[in-house]
Amino acid sequence: MLVLIATDLDGTLLTGDKQLSSRTRRMLAAAARAGVPVVPVTARQIHGLSGWRDVLTSWALCSNGAICWNLADETILFRQLMDAQMCQRFTQDLLKVAPGTVFATIRDDGEEFVSQTGYAELADVADHNRDPRTMPSLPLEDVVAQDCLKLVARHPSIPVDELARLAVSVGGDQVHVTTSGVPMLEISPAGVTKDSGLALLCEHLGVDRADVVAFGDGANDVEMLTWAGTSWAVGNAVAQAKEAADHVAEPNDDDGVAQIVEGLLERL
Repeated sequence: MLVLIATDLDGTLLTGDKQLSSRTRRMLAAAARAGVPVVPVTARQIHGLSGWRDVLTSWALCSNGAICWNLADETILFRQLMDAQMCQRFTQDLLKVAPGTVFATIRDDGEEFVSQTGYAELADVADHNRDPRTMPSLPLEDVVAQDCLKLVARHPSIPVDELARLAVSVGGDQVHVTTSGVPMLEISPAGVTKDSGLALLCEHLGVDRADVVAFGDGANDVEMLTWAGTSWAVGNAVAQAKEAADHVAEPNDDDGVAQIVEGLLERL
């Protein structure tokens, strides 16, 4: 039986200071020796995985499942893009109910970050793993001029939960709106979530859904935790993730994922 481990990174596999602990590194090495793929399924882009390429060596799902990378040779298995017309229509609709919202898009397989004037002033380095001072300052029409992996929205004064409610009200069944622990919305076409990307990868690898073990902590992990054959929310997870998961592991700072996977590897 081939088991596949699918895990979120920030808040789940990584510690609170965004590192891989020594125990987690040992677990990843042991999984590789056992032939068990450990697939990061993350809101990050591939450049955000560069510090751990020595132990993350198989596949990666980035932009909340919108793109799948083969980490061994940096080739792309698939992309699930948001087309420019959808971006343009949605941003205008959201601005009608939430004036002052600013946007960014992730383009060119995650290599290009395109942000609207005013976006950088609301961002922190940790939000996108990049210095806001390096972010472009462009008119909205340039930000949404091309197809993208993900559309991002934030507001200087509206709380992210309220902005999410407004986004869902105007997006209807055309878009999927989620968050990943920072004060911004992440918007994809309806049906493009972590579980959709994971399902496509498993189909490619010939892995049954029942043999997928998933870990997460955030709202953007809910679909993956629900879809996987077995799922764990880490102890520091948001309520929605705990409700979606089959089990609750120890928190990320206590190597919750490593503890569970170590036990799994012992039983193989």
